[in-house]
Amino acid sequence: MRSQDKGEQQVTFAGDSRQRIGTNAALQIEYGLTNRLQISFQTPYGITASQNAEVPAVWSSTSVGLLYQIIQSDRPFALSAGMTFGVPVRSTAKLGYEPSILAAKTFRKLQIHASLFSDVEEWKPSLEYNVASVYPIKRRWFPTIEFNGRRLDGKNSFYLTSGLYRHFKHRLEMGIGIPLGIGGVAGSLGVVGKMNWEVGGEH
Repeated sequence: MRSQDKGEQQVTFAGDSRQRIGTNAALQIEYGLTNRLQISFQTPYGITASQNAEVPAVWSSTSVGLLYQIIQSDRPFALSAGMTFGVPVRSTAKLGYEPSILAAKTFRKLQIHASLFSDVEEWKPSLEYNVASVYPIKRRWFPTIEFNGRRLDGKNSFYLTSGLYRHFKHRLEMGIGIPLGIGGVAGSLGVVGKMNWEVGGEH
């Protein structure tokens, strides 16, 4: 969960498909302004499921965010805080604000990550929180297990997500996860994928 180093850039493509939520994709670019402060740009695109039908795929907004790493060492833990602004690109979209807090702690090889996001759009907040564990195997394989919680429109959904990341040469990383709904209005099953590529910086 570290921020990008000064001059380092990360490009991420992510996809998320879940029952009762829909199918979404996003392209994100993060750039390190300093070794603690990064700026990011994200463009989401997707199909949102509703009770009666699916809302057609739209590109309605883009977002610009800042993330500052308050504590870089994991003693007692690494800590970052950020703010993302959703900028409408269509007349039907609304300006949004997303404050976030991220923390991480290492116990020998085991890594524990926690995050909290609140999306405020027209002062109707939604909340998302995640706790994840990562344990590396042979330096390039990273099995993960996550608990994901969401609150939207007064309704809660809870997921348990198992996943696997693979590190490749040239600072390329790919991962896949299977969210399993375990409570609330969560869909029974889904699939998520992510690909990261880092360039620049001190590496």
